[in-house]
Amino acid sequence: MSQQLSVIPPGELVRQSTDIAGLCKEIVLRSSVEIEGRKYVRVEGWQSIATAHGCVASACNVKRIEGGYVATGEIRRMQDGSLICSAEGFVGEDETTWFGGEGTKYNYKTKRREPHTFPKRADYAIRAMCQTRAISRACRSAFAHVVVLMDAGLSTTPAEEVPDGGFNDAEPSREETLNTAPTKPAAQSTLTGLVVKLVSLVSKPDAAKQAWQVVFDGGEKAGTFDAEIARRCGQYLENERKVDVTLQESERVKGSYIIVAVEDAP
Repeated sequence: MSQQLSVIPPGELVRQSTDIAGLCKEIVLRSSVEIEGRKYVRVEGWQSIATAHGCVASACNVKRIEGGYVATGEIRRMQDGSLICSAEGFVGEDETTWFGGEGTKYNYKTKRREPHTFPKRADYAIRAMCQTRAISRACRSAFAHVVVLMDAGLSTTPAEEVPDGGFNDAEPSREETLNTAPTKPAAQSTLTGLVVKLVSLVSKPDAAKQAWQVVFDGGEKAGTFDAEIARRCGQYLENERKVDVTLQESERVKGSYIIVAVEDAP
């Protein structure tokens, strides 16, 4: 007897995902963890979503390989055991939290990373984390869209993959930016040429904070947040006079320059 593959209409899939998002939202949010202002879903939350879809999440094939431990996470349908999705989980030797060594630990009081010596965790704990990551990663691959339907503030990155204190490439807070600002002045240079274009970068001309881009005849571009300097550049544009422009490297945007002075060229 031949078996036919039943195709579920897209609209029905969306309705099903929406219903499951509402059903699992409470347990996912309660079991989630907040790190640096973002919420991440723990394995318990991912497993509840899989169960609501009639699936079971598990891990297998835990192996010690060069560089760490690896495991395979699987999502299977409870009804017939069909494999829906699989993914790998990994715990690397470069993770001092698990394999020990000198590293940094996030201090939640000072909101900074501080030097710390980590002891090596027991092998069973490392293997268990590897399986947990594999399960969460497989669930994320299959059901990330459901998490997005629950709460826009929830990240689809599994919580077990997030390092202590969050990712190093996270955008620093305003306080951290001010505390780590360079003490020496930014580099300056001088550009001489004709102003050929003056572009306002704000939608309202009377906005309190002006932003301009000035284009010179050599193709160079520079920005300024000083309305008076923008006005003077506009005068040079109208009179077609060469100018000496002092540019200062921006401390906010690497590789860009702002105008700090405009004078008549000799």
